Amino acid sequence: MVDYRRLNELLQRNKRRRKLLITRKPPVELDKHNVHPIWVTKIPHPNAVSPSRLHAIEQMVWEQLQQGEADVILDAIEYLMIENGVEPTLRFVSKLRDMALLANSDFYVTISDGIDDRVRNILRRIVE
Repeated sequence: MVDYRRLNELLQRNKRRRKLLITRKPPVELDKHNVHPIWVTKIPHPNAVSPSRLHAIEQMVWEQLQQGEADVILDAIEYLMIENGVEPTLRFVSKLRDMALLANSDFYVTISDGIDDRVRNILRRIVE
């Protein structure tokens, strides 16, 4: 787990390694050659996926991981919790973590102070 304000630091780390970024930021804000954004939004867009389609996000991450090692960064957890509920989102995080481990990739979740202590502790157990 990483403070959301350190996202750019994560993206800059090891510039030769690909980054799979699940984010609320539109792709135009992420003009980095080694970053593959998965834009989570309800707005129809070719590079976007709806927050309610967790299975589609999982599939996109898995397909990218099959192409080689990459850091997986979830930068939209609060939004996913609002749209899907806490428990489904935590199960989703657990699955992403497992996929990253199977692909010999690092997994990060950015969080803000908006996540309560109970959820933060559960999330820490899942991720670490």
